[in-house]
Amino acid sequence: MGVKKYRNRTWILGGDVSLNREYDLYETIKKRTDGDNVTKVIYQLNQVIKTYQDGENQSFNVLDIEAFTCLEGEFVAIVGESGSGKSTLLNVLGVLDGFESGEVKLAGKSTGKLSDKEKARLRSQKIGFVLQNFGLVDDFTVKENIMLPVSYLPKNERNACRERLDDLAEELGITALLKKLPKKLSGGQKQRVAIARALINDPAIILADEPTGNLDVVNSEQVMLILKAKQLEGKTILLVTHDEQSAQRCDRVVRLVDGKIFSS
Repeated sequence: MGVKKYRNRTWILGGDVSLNREYDLYETIKKRTDGDNVTKVIYQLNQVIKTYQDGENQSFNVLDIEAFTCLEGEFVAIVGESGSGKSTLLNVLGVLDGFESGEVKLAGKSTGKLSDKEKARLRSQKIGFVLQNFGLVDDFTVKENIMLPVSYLPKNERNACRERLDDLAEELGITALLKKLPKKLSGGQKQRVAIARALINDPAIILADEPTGNLDVVNSEQVMLILKAKQLEGKTILLVTHDEQSAQRCDRVVRLVDGKIFSS
């Protein structure tokens, strides 16, 4: 696997990964800035409480976040023990889950009072999701799986996504897989398909929940390389991971303990 720049995009070339071959380059590159523009705040959380009920109908706080800010173009790792609230935080950031009190702002827009339709529109416009277990539909081809998130977009936006598909498939090295069913793919191939699905609407934000959790070392490296390349294109990435090595490759590490942020 290699890297090249083309039409202001960072392309990942399919093939075997030579571990750390490209990372020396990435680790020396500072966050991209656009001229003299001030970096924008993409997420801002204040006094956010999210509660669940246990089997005895007792409420407890799964999230209790006093303050959290994420800047445009940042690559942030979210780490913590199982049950610490990592995936719940990602769901709140992805406007998939609500919260009881506090405020969550996405690109300056408060998400708490949006209608379901407005939330769906915000997700489709700004956010791509990469799931731990790939989340592919078994009876759909790779191409159909990738196009799933754009089903409810306006026609002109759906057409733009279709035009983007071939370039995206080439970028991720999955062109030859587009007509195959998920059962014919390896774990690494499935994850690249899942990443393609997350990127098909060209989102500003990528939320990745344990994207390397089911992969071997080589394929894990491949996924991290792809995500770093997307950061270089200016995308904001929040990565939930148990892998401390992957976390340390991010710009910043947020550690959750019992739903509270202890470092960021």
